[in-house]
Amino acid sequence: TGVSGAIGSAIASKFGASGARVAGTFRSNLAEAKQALESIPEDRRAVFQAELDSPAAARALWDEAEAWHPLDTLVLNAAMMAPTRVFDEDDSEWDEGWEEVFRVNVHASAALMREATKDFAERGQGTVIVISSWAAEQGSRIPEASAYAASKSALRNLAQTLARATARKGVRFYTIAPGVVDGGMGTSGLTEREIRDVAEGLVMGKHVRIDEIAELTAFLATDRCPNLTGSTIDLNGASYVR
Repeated sequence: TGVSGAIGSAIASKFGASGARVAGTFRSNLAEAKQALESIPEDRRAVFQAELDSPAAARALWDEAEAWHPLDTLVLNAAMMAPTRVFDEDDSEWDEGWEEVFRVNVHASAALMREATKDFAERGQGTVIVISSWAAEQGSRIPEASAYAASKSALRNLAQTLARATARKGVRFYTIAPGVVDGGMGTSGLTEREIRDVAEGLVMGKHVRIDEIAELTAFLATDRCPNLTGSTIDLNGASYVR
């Protein structure tokens, strides 16, 4: 999901280069979504518009994608962040922020994960990969991102639960928890100087590269290490070690 964004685009391109069929989703940026898939042969690519703001929308998306071609991997990448300020914010704004974030990041994503899980379990194989965040593991260092961090933690927990439930049915679940990424939300709204300052505060002195996330996602989809199912893989250059 979310191939019009920086991370989703890189993952889609990597899967396509590996010979996979790729069904990519976008909310409003059709041009960017098409560009993300342009290197993939036409018979192995499809783009679907989806709001993903409700469980019903998620189920409709899954049915549409499955009608195009049976899927064997779901990468839950699309997410949104609305500010949820603890201080200096009206109660209504706080409530709306939490509701909006959880509609997209949890309610819709959980429904999509459930649809995939049911079909994969029936077929005896399939992989679900959640693109999460290190904020899900330690809480966000930015108070305004509290709802986002909590939503990512909720989805990781669901992946762990379903990994246990389907371990003998051939369905694998993995969560990737990147640190500060060199694109997308990781650099959005920041100046070049601010981006450099953030990198300097990291243990390795640099951001997590988007292509690293794509590389790891593609590897997990191969099912070459099935006993990793249920795992959360930290990708943060030792800036957060647990």
